Amino acid sequence: MLYTLGSLFTATPELFPSLLAQTYGGESQIGAGQIIFYIVAYVIAAFFCQKIFAKCGVENPWFAWIPILGTYAAFKAGDEPNAVLWTVLSFIPCVNIVAAVMMVIAWTRICRKVGKSPWLLLICLIPLGAFVFLGYLAFG
Repeated sequence: MLYTLGSLFTATPELFPSLLAQTYGGESQIGAGQIIFYIVAYVIAAFFCQKIFAKCGVENPWFAWIPILGTYAAFKAGDEPNAVLWTVLSFIPCVNIVAAVMMVIAWTRICRKVGKSPWLLLICLIPLGAFVFLGYLAFG
């Protein structure tokens, strides 16, 4: 059977199961309420991180507002000697698992720098706990 480009997209589901999985996966649209929630959550988290980085003496605490630079600032606030290296490695698949462990170590150092218990990191395991954790470190 001869297929044209247009007929490939309207072919039977048996022909392209990956398209079937992507097409019939349920509702995949993001609503306006979700977008507003994500923006508000990002602003709150970035504000808290900026305050924490300022407490820790990071040279540019406003880096918290820029995603990759925020990772770098977190490593710098945690006194990681290879902050640039770990920031780059945190975006490489499979290696980022080790970088995530180093990020947890950096956040334990940040907790100690601001005079709080490193066990507070466990709050991040509950839903919305990261906001409680960051808020407590920033203003507690």
